[in-house]
Amino acid sequence: MQLKWFNSFQFAGYYMAKEKGFYADAGLDVEIIERDPKFNNIEQLIAGDADYGVADSSLLLYRADGKPVRVMASIFQHSPLVFVAHKSADIFGPQDLQGKRISYQKGLDDASLLSMLQEGGVNEGDFEFVPLDFTGQAFIDGKVDATSAYLSNQPFRLRELGIDFTILNPHNYGIDFYGDILFATDATLSEYPERSRRFMQASIKGWEYALEHPQETIGTLIAKYNPQRSREHLEYEADVIRRMVNPSLVEIGYTSPGRFYRIAQIYQSLGKLEEKQAEEALKTLIWNPNEQKQKPLYYLTVAFGLVAVSLIGVLAVLLVNSRLKDIIAARTHELTRQKLMVDKHVIISETDLEGRITAVSEAFCRRAGYSQNEVLGLNHNIVRHPERPDAFYLQMWKQLKAGESWEGDLKNIDKYGQPYWVHSNIEPIRDFQGRVTGYRAVSEDITDHKRLEIQSSTDPLTGLANRLKLDQVLEQEFARSKRYASPISVILLDVDHFKSINDRYGHLTGDAVLKELAMALQLQIRATDVAGRWGGEEFMIVCPGIATDAAMICAEKLRKAVETRYFPDVEHLTVSLGVSGYSAEDDSPITIVQRADHAMYQAKSSGRNRVCSESADIQRTAELK
Repeated sequence: MQLKWFNSFQFAGYYMAKEKGFYADAGLDVEIIERDPKFNNIEQLIAGDADYGVADSSLLLYRADGKPVRVMASIFQHSPLVFVAHKSADIFGPQDLQGKRISYQKGLDDASLLSMLQEGGVNEGDFEFVPLDFTGQAFIDGKVDATSAYLSNQPFRLRELGIDFTILNPHNYGIDFYGDILFATDATLSEYPERSRRFMQASIKGWEYALEHPQETIGTLIAKYNPQRSREHLEYEADVIRRMVNPSLVEIGYTSPGRFYRIAQIYQSLGKLEEKQAEEALKTLIWNPNEQKQKPLYYLTVAFGLVAVSLIGVLAVLLVNSRLKDIIAARTHELTRQKLMVDKHVIISETDLEGRITAVSEAFCRRAGYSQNEVLGLNHNIVRHPERPDAFYLQMWKQLKAGESWEGDLKNIDKYGQPYWVHSNIEPIRDFQGRVTGYRAVSEDITDHKRLEIQSSTDPLTGLANRLKLDQVLEQEFARSKRYASPISVILLDVDHFKSINDRYGHLTGDAVLKELAMALQLQIRATDVAGRWGGEEFMIVCPGIATDAAMICAEKLRKAVETRYFPDVEHLTVSLGVSGYSAEDDSPITIVQRADHAMYQAKSSGRNRVCSESADIQRTAELK
């Protein structure tokens, strides 16, 4: 089996079909082959280098061009292929890509991206095309303004590097291509129909298992397939892939001829496909494992033929009418069933232009705790959690009112005051003239996932970032600082004489003091700073964008705030603080922290309750009281 890319969760179902013995149970011995970017993976299959493969909706173009490829099963109901653009370039929609430098892979399912550009009034001659480098480095280095990317991969890496970006998703513009598709050639399917059927069924079974057991699948992937990604990255990828496969709403592997008809129309609008080519290709594109060859009728006698044709004509009309009624009834039943399923299981809300709720699904009501009658006509901020700052929503509304979609995580609050998290995709609702009449949010409940995420990155006593989270933030902010030549500083502080507090008042009081201190720190730092518990009674504040001198002023504010604050039982306490910043080309997060730590202990040895700093080449003590 030939993959379309390198080993990752993107192909999890095939790995698990092999590792759990589903292929073996079907009498198959399967070798899974990684993609070599030097070769076209579809052409490799046509050449006989593999029996089965993974490709995308461009299979329709190959079929129309006379290539003997056929769709077996559509695994990804939605394509993860998007554009990511630098936020600093003020790119919020496809129309903003006019005159920009854009990178993508020409010829391999670029149609969804080009169609989205066309929706924004941008044609192929309106921007500078840059060949895709397959590493994303050109985008990271700022050599291109936008690049094609997979939702399951590049966004995670860019966030790790601290790069702000915007996602332009064709799906939000009504362009919904299939993603990863299992396919084979006519020769393979004709010569080995039963083997192909067993391979397809075992593969789908593997996908069902992988999506139900993501952690086991990730462990198997790391142990046996060398994915070149961290566990955290693979977990992120698994979440996105699940949304692409959408197993709760669509049977895994289901392929709709109607969807491919719509895809063919998009190809035609881009000049990639002629109508007659599309018609011929669509007739045989999708493989039916139960299809049987029809035996041709070689001759009829003239007399019998005339009678037979007349009878067949009458019967055909009756059968067609009956069949049409059956099809319409079945389709109506199916659409009704799907609508009820969506209403029951998908969190959906719609608002007018002012944000007043006009419609909600049953799943929305169940999650938010309200009935439909209670929320209709009210502003959607009825579920907005008060912790989220106004600036967050102002930016979201700015994007929506510009006619663009918005995607991200939202912290909400239900009728009873309990918080919950959703991952939402909000997009404008347009009338037939293309005017925006409201907004629709389709959301997934991610509360359990967020709780685990928060627990894994939060100190349970103080509620601040834990040591692991501080390490991650420091690495990310340091990388950003080095890339953009911007300053970064670190403040380390330690509670003076904390051991005596525990000895005199007990550990419960000591814990209460640390909690109160955490609150004091949060009140004094900037929104862009990250405060966390470094260990014991030591705390760290990561300060992006400011040099050591400015960080010294921030540290002194912290010192004074602690000195003047009332603490339970102990009444007053003091802290000693050390400050350090990025100051040399060979600096690293470790050396910055080491200097801050050295400065903090110098503050202690100099009498405590003071701020000291130490750079790579100078050392100074600041007594700013």
